[in-house]
Amino acid sequence: MRVQTGKTLITAVAAIALAVTACSSSGTSSSPSGSGSPSGSGSGGGGDPRTAGTKGTGTFSNCATAPNDCNKGTVKPGGTITYGIEKTVAGWNLNYTPSNVFDVSEAIGHLFPSVYIAQPDLKPVLNTDLMVSAAQTKTSPQTIVYKIKPNAVWDDGTPINFADFKYLADASDGKTCPKCEPSTTAGYSAIASLKGSNGGKTVTMVMKTPFADWQGMFGYMYPAHVAAKHGGTSGAGLLTSFLWLDKNVPTYPGASGGPYTITKYTKDTAIEEAPNPKWYGAVKPSLTKLVFRIITDQTQEFPALKNGEIQSVYAQPNADLVTQTTGVQNVQSYLGKGLIWEHLSFNEKNQFLSDAKLRTAVFTAIDRNSIIARTVGQFAKGAQPLGSHIYVPGQAGYKDNTTASGQGSGDLTKAKKILTDAGYSGVGSSLKTKAGKAVTFRCTYSAGNTNRQQICEVVQATLKKLGISITLKTTPDLSELGSGNYDLIVFAWVGTPFVVAGAQQIYELKGGADYGANNDPSAEALINKAATSTDQAKVQDLMNQADVKINADAYELPLFQKPTYLAAYNNIVNLRDNATNFGPSYNVQTWGVK
Repeated sequence: MRVQTGKTLITAVAAIALAVTACSSSGTSSSPSGSGSPSGSGSGGGGDPRTAGTKGTGTFSNCATAPNDCNKGTVKPGGTITYGIEKTVAGWNLNYTPSNVFDVSEAIGHLFPSVYIAQPDLKPVLNTDLMVSAAQTKTSPQTIVYKIKPNAVWDDGTPINFADFKYLADASDGKTCPKCEPSTTAGYSAIASLKGSNGGKTVTMVMKTPFADWQGMFGYMYPAHVAAKHGGTSGAGLLTSFLWLDKNVPTYPGASGGPYTITKYTKDTAIEEAPNPKWYGAVKPSLTKLVFRIITDQTQEFPALKNGEIQSVYAQPNADLVTQTTGVQNVQSYLGKGLIWEHLSFNEKNQFLSDAKLRTAVFTAIDRNSIIARTVGQFAKGAQPLGSHIYVPGQAGYKDNTTASGQGSGDLTKAKKILTDAGYSGVGSSLKTKAGKAVTFRCTYSAGNTNRQQICEVVQATLKKLGISITLKTTPDLSELGSGNYDLIVFAWVGTPFVVAGAQQIYELKGGADYGANNDPSAEALINKAATSTDQAKVQDLMNQADVKINADAYELPLFQKPTYLAAYNNIVNLRDNATNFGPSYNVQTWGVK
C-alpha cells in the first residue's frame, strides 16, 4: 500500500506492488471490487467503490463502467506528454519506507518490474511482458513457481532473473536486513526458501505458513546486479546498496527494466524519460519524450494545464480545481473513486499522544461531517465518513466499525468527560496533564494541498475547545512519516487489491508502514490469522474484528474515501484513472497522441 502522499499508500503517499502507498495525488489496501451493481458515471449511487459519485467527460465518460478500456485509441509515432505530479522526490527506492510515495511511484514505478499489476477495475493481473507464468503448484507447504520471460532484461542487457527476486525478498523479510526499513514485510517474512533454476529464469518460493495474498509480492523489483556493485546483496552490503538505490537518481546503466528510462532529473522540477531501447514488452512506446512535472502548489496546476505546460494531471481534487478544469477547451476529466482514503494519524512517540485516553478524546471531538462539508463534499456527490481501516464502501467485507466508537462524531461533551475522567486539568481552557504540562502538538499537511490545509484548520479550531493548542505545519514530500517528525498528520493510503497484506503493512508494528508506532498484538494476531485463510467470509470476519481493535487504539481516524481526479487533453489516448497504488501510469507504454 502506498502513501498518497496512494500505503501506496502509499506516503501520503507512499508504492510497491503489494504495498501501501502514502498518497498525494489521488490510501489501506483492499480486495478486488466488491458487491453492488455499477450505477453508471455520475450517478452518485450504487455500491461499487468505482462508480458512486463519479463523473467523466469526453472519452472519460464511461470510465466508471468500462474502467480498463475507456479513452482507448490508436497512437501515432512521436510526441511528448507532460504529466503533473504533486510531490517532490524524497528518495528513489520505492521499497524503502521513507520513499514509498505514490507520486514518485507514478513517475518511476514503471522502471521497476512487478509480477502482478493492479488494473483500473481494482483487480490484479499477471504482468505478461515480464512473466510467462506465476502459479501456486502446491498447498502444503504452499509453493509458488514464477517463470520469467527469457527476453526480459534491464536496460544494460542484464537478464531480469532470480537474483532480482532474491534481492527484494532479502531486503523485505525483516530479518536478513533488519535496518533496511522495507515498505512492507507482508509475505516476505513467511518465506521458507527461495531458489532459482533454468538459468535464473525460474523462481521457486516455498512458504513457512500459507500466504493468501502471494500475488501481491515482488512488485517494483530493483536491479540486483547494480546493487552488487554498490555495496552488495548480502550481509552489511545489502543495507548499503538498498540505501544507495534510494539516494541515486536511476539514470545509471541497468536502472530500468521497463518501457522508459530516465534521461534527466531537475530537482523539485521534473523527471524526463525516453523509451528504453532494450524494452522487451509487447507494446513499444510511441512517445519521443515523457515528462513528470512536479507541481506542489495546487493553485498552479490549473494554469499549467490551461497554458499547455502540462497535458495531464492526476490531482487531489478541490472545488476550485474541478470547476476550473471543467471549463478548459479540449480537456476532458474524470472524478473517480477507488482504493484511496484520507485519514488523520497520530504519532504515539509524542510525549502526549502516547496516552490512548487523550487520543480517544481528540478523535471524539473531531467532526468528520464538518471536515467533509469543508472539503470533498463541495464537489463529490454523496461523500460520507469512512467507517473502516480495512475496506472501502462497496467492497465485500465493508462494515462501519468507526461510528459506534464515537470517534469522528464531534461530541465535545463526551471528549471533555474522557479527559476529565483521565485526570487532565484545564479542560476547555488550557489543557494540562496530571504532571502540569500544557498539551500542544502539530497538525502536518501537504504543502499546497487546499483540502488537507482545511482539515488541519478544522482540527485546530475544534481542539481549541478542549484547551489544546495546535500549530499547523506543512510538508513538501511527507518525509516526516519516515523520520517520525510529526505529531498529528493528514494523508491518504493508496491501496492494492490485497486487503490482508495491506493491513499487515500498515497495522503490524514491524510491517513497514506503521509510522506512528501503534502496538496492538491482538489486532496483529487477527490480521495474521486472516492472511493464512482462503475462506473470504472468514477473512472478512477476522479483518472486521481487527478493525474494531484498531478503532479502540484511537491511532488513526478514517475520514473519507478519497475522490481521484484525472484531467488530460483530448488528443491523449490510453491514459485513464487507476485508483490503486499503481496509478494511471500502470500502462504508460501505451500512452500516446492520437
